[in-house]
Amino acid sequence: MIGIDRDTGATVDDWPQFVQRATRALTTPLGTRQKRPKYGSNLVTRLSKNLGDELLLLAQSDAAETFYNEANGISDFEPDTIVAVREGAGLRLRLAGTWRNRKMQFEVAT
Repeated sequence: MIGIDRDTGATVDDWPQFVQRATRALTTPLGTRQKRPKYGSNLVTRLSKNLGDELLLLAQSDAAETFYNEANGISDFEPDTIVAVREGAGLRLRLAGTWRNRKMQFEVAT
């Protein structure tokens, strides 16, 4: 699949394009797209709360759920490890797993 980088406007494909799609799905609140109400993640709704250890566990769970939601179109990545860490006023997700039979990893700041 070929796409357009949302920051530069350059053409992206393969892994960078997937990372962009996954980042968009993880940072879009569930139910906010009118024509695709099942698209997105519950992860963003948790960010307004105090970032305690239990919230980090819930964030990891929400991130995993996002990859198994068929409406997001990112199920071609099978997460092995999802780690949420505090960063500034939000959190950073570190994800590692299998994508097209290759071990890959990326980070998402929310």
